[in-house]
Amino acid sequence: MQQQAFNKSIIRDFYVRSMGQGDIAFAEHVLADDYIQHSPGMKPGKAGVLEALQYMKQMPKPAITTKPFMRLIADGDYVVTNLCFDWGGQRKAVIDVFRFEEGKVAEHWDAVENEPAATANGHLIMDGPMPVEDVALATANKRMVNTFFELVYVNRQLGDLPRFVSQDLIQHNPAIANGLAGLENYLHETNNNHTVDQVHRIIGEGNFVVVQASGWFEQKPTTFYDIFRLSTGRIVEHWSLKRTTA
Repeated sequence: MQQQAFNKSIIRDFYVRSMGQGDIAFAEHVLADDYIQHSPGMKPGKAGVLEALQYMKQMPKPAITTKPFMRLIADGDYVVTNLCFDWGGQRKAVIDVFRFEEGKVAEHWDAVENEPAATANGHLIMDGPMPVEDVALATANKRMVNTFFELVYVNRQLGDLPRFVSQDLIQHNPAIANGLAGLENYLHETNNNHTVDQVHRIIGEGNFVVVQASGWFEQKPTTFYDIFRLSTGRIVEHWSLKRTTA
């Protein structure tokens, strides 16, 4: 737990100090020399991050700034953040996955989407509860989400949905309506253009569980990032972003 708290503090400070205040020396200190970058929008390695931060530092600051929304989830060597912030006049939603090695940030994946003007559920793409609760249930919640995701998303056994999902599911994917029925209808309708082939990581802390998986969306190879909030053994809230790679 102490290591997870330390890793969270590093990522929080990276956002505040390096990205927000232009402290490039801090980034140089916390990034591993052999840092691996999976974001296609950035140049590879540690040098690519430092170059991007230098560019951001030189950009004019907005006259009015808003406090970014940010949730932190830590599990072993991984820290997941999901956040919203304004960039170039556009509200952005982001999920970042960081892997630590020997106290340094060693690897990074992400997905970034624009906040849509309207959604099928009336919720923002990235908001809702932030504090992690039910810490003792992390292992059980991860196990449950892993089973759920394999059955429902990978194998499309939609009849199993009521075993795992609350009837009153709060939905943040802009294309999906609220409730169990909304998710079921979406999965039925997108059976051919949203497929999941492989689950890569299940990362969880307390009542939040993150799934990183790969498959296809509209006939393009895609990495999916789904975040689930659980309560009393059921999924009660869902966020998701995707990164299309071609």
